[in-house]
Amino acid sequence: MPALIQSSYEVLLDFINDTHDCATVQLLRDYGSNTSAIVLLHPGESISLVLDAGSIYKYALKSHAKVANVSARSWRDVRCNISQLFIGPCPNRILQRPPAVLPNGVTVDRLWKDHRFNVWNDS
Repeated sequence: MPALIQSSYEVLLDFINDTHDCATVQLLRDYGSNTSAIVLLHPGESISLVLDAGSIYKYALKSHAKVANVSARSWRDVRCNISQLFIGPCPNRILQRPPAVLPNGVTVDRLWKDHRFNVWNDS
């Protein structure tokens, strides 16, 4: 009799704050509504998230007023520097742009500015 093969397994998604500013990580579906589900990363800090391999996860990462809506789908462990998410022009309002696929399996679906919840002074 053949052995049972477990088809799902877990992978790690590491967000590393390699910037000089604080950044937040939040599930995209909770962005702006569930403020208790936010992780604050100081410069040099990181967070490891456990994901089911092959499943799609959506997050909002914010630094100052810039927000990157990202999707992550991977079959292996992934390291993602936060500075990579904010490369390119950032419009003053929500604006769809073509997704930017990073080599690590993370996709920046949208890059935008959100002044409603800006806890830092961006003068």
